Amino acid sequence: MKTKLFPRLHLWLILPFVLTLAGFHQYWMGFTTMPFHWHLHGISATAWYLVLIAQPWIYQHKSIHLHRKVGMIGLVLAGFVTASGLNMVKGNLLSTEASPLFDVRYSLSSLDCLFIGFFMLSVILAVMNARNTASHARWMISTVFWVLSPATVRLSYVPLLMVFQPKSFSDLPFIWSDVFVGNQVLIILVLLFLIFRDFQKEKKIYASYVLVTIVQVLAIPILLFLKDSPWLRELMNSVFL
Repeated sequence: MKTKLFPRLHLWLILPFVLTLAGFHQYWMGFTTMPFHWHLHGISATAWYLVLIAQPWIYQHKSIHLHRKVGMIGLVLAGFVTASGLNMVKGNLLSTEASPLFDVRYSLSSLDCLFIGFFMLSVILAVMNARNTASHARWMISTVFWVLSPATVRLSYVPLLMVFQPKSFSDLPFIWSDVFVGNQVLIILVLLFLIFRDFQKEKKIYASYVLVTIVQVLAIPILLFLKDSPWLRELMNSVFL
């Protein structure tokens, strides 16, 4: 019997899922008080992630027909994640709440739109490559990296706040963008490792990982140098407000 690819992938996908849950711990701790549009995004994204974890296990241990049926559910959920994510962007632009991110909310929102768009593109390309298991799986794995940095940046503040114990964010010896860049570097290193591992084993480089890596690298100058430029504010306002 031919061995199927990615026999333990579902176990590896649990790690970023736990990191994401931990990163958004404030949402889950205050679940009953959160606004409805947050629930649309939070619940649909969690359900999508659970499907993402389940699919490799179903592929290994159940029928391919069940894998395809669950995949259709995942496709619907991905649509909800995309739509609710864009709605979250609109909510962030309308927010007047004091935040250390207030002065970069337009550039940050543009990054969110970029990641959301590429997330959906990765899902579509995974479906288009459904008959090529190696390519299909990697496009699905790449979806993790489009949604990872918002969670890991938030999670990074947990140990940092415990160490420095500031009275406010302004008392920290670093700014928010420093944490963002550090997280991006870690994500890029993981992606480079995956690319190297594929090349080492198969002498092949997959477009899915390359695309994610390029955009994750570009995210750093987008946030640091665009900031809330007048033209960016006008563009985002014309689209969302």
